[in-house]
Amino acid sequence: MKAQLREQVIRLRLDQNLGYASIAKLVPVSKSTLSAWLKNYPLSEDRIKELRRQNLKNNDAKIEAFRSTMRARRQKKFDEKYANYQKQFSNISRQARYVAGLMLYLAEGSKTDLYTIALANTDPNTIKFFIVWVKEFLNIPKNKLKFELHLYSTMDIDKEIKFWRDILDIKNNQFYKHQIKDLEKTSFTYRESFRHGTCSVRYSSSEKKQELSAAIKAFVDSFLK
Repeated sequence: MKAQLREQVIRLRLDQNLGYASIAKLVPVSKSTLSAWLKNYPLSEDRIKELRRQNLKNNDAKIEAFRSTMRARRQKKFDEKYANYQKQFSNISRQARYVAGLMLYLAEGSKTDLYTIALANTDPNTIKFFIVWVKEFLNIPKNKLKFELHLYSTMDIDKEIKFWRDILDIKNNQFYKHQIKDLEKTSFTYRESFRHGTCSVRYSSSEKKQELSAAIKAFVDSFLK
């Protein structure tokens, strides 16, 4: 039920360009839920101006203008913090990069067998980070890696394959057969522009997997002592 309401909210936003107040009258959800669902779908400045001209009684223009201002403020704060951290990390040590990759694999990597190094994520930058990391610390060249996409039947499959191929800068022959899944009725639609399915990066080597697993265990054990 909640997934269907979310889909309805997003459809009203994308297809009809409705504001918060108008959508709230049509879909029975709280203001906080509505705000969370629409955070990635701001109205354009032109649309907000249009709402102002219409002088709607439901205050759509005022609400959207307020949220636009708040988004700008949040973005400014984020950019300031980002610049500060980027400066801090500009001279990060090799050991720190090594540990960062170990912890990423501990959290997101596959531990089901003794010979496959595999990490899956929906974020392309996470995959790109791991590609760079395994090359630097495990001496695994990028062209030796394999990739598998987990996509949904409601997506533009060819478009998503191209998205991952281009953003990761890999060859078609590095892909395994893509996994295409049908969505359940209660699932989200994956129509959102920021969703591109899940990409898994893989490499088979019992020696490399043992090295990675031993390093992770040694770090965690030393931390817990």
